[in-house]
Amino acid sequence: MNPTRTELKITIAKLIEAAYSQDKGLTTKIVRSKGAFKLTVDQNGNARLTGKVGAVSFSGSDTLDKIGASIKFVNVSFSNGGSGNVKYTAMIDIKSAKIAISGSFNMEKLITSCSGLLCKAARALKGRHQAYDMELQRIMGH
Repeated sequence: MNPTRTELKITIAKLIEAAYSQDKGLTTKIVRSKGAFKLTVDQNGNARLTGKVGAVSFSGSDTLDKIGASIKFVNVSFSNGGSGNVKYTAMIDIKSAKIAISGSFNMEKLITSCSGLLCKAARALKGRHQAYDMELQRIMGH
């Protein structure tokens, strides 16, 4: 079964959060710099967020495993839309299909949403994954 567009948008948000958890300083510089930046993930879960100011490599395996589809490749291009808004176009190659999605979101809201190890532990203890996914869904424009 292929993931829905909403699930894929939430996955993109979670991948950005994973980059932020790996190196919040450089990730913040990448997403706030003028110009485009890119997120790629290969079939092994090796992820990379790149921009003019540098690159952050991290594992996207856990995030991709949660959607339950065999992802071959993720390629997301982002551009700053002004006022903290970011536009994106994604091509996601799943074993049985290629899915293109696009949208926009507020980067500040995404980065300041609860992320990191402490928040993940709190969500796990309280079973708040669904509420968190709903918040990401709202931020990602769906």
